[in-house]
Amino acid sequence: MTRDAITSEPAPARKPILALCGCWTTAPVIVGDVQSMSGGAGFTQYACPDHVHQYPPRARWGELPAVRP
Repeated sequence: MTRDAITSEPAPARKPILALCGCWTTAPVIVGDVQSMSGGAGFTQYACPDHVHQYPPRARWGELPAVRP
């Protein structure tokens, strides 16, 4: 353990966010990503830990089907 670990300021508390489930949470879990079709920035969807089971698991890159022209 270092001296800085003992004497430094604690990390600031996270601000609560409004999750997709409608609850305010300081421990959000990612449940989805929305990409913009116009090339702009997309956004990430979050749920609170109590309601994350209501959303289907996210697909992993290797599980996605190949795009065929």
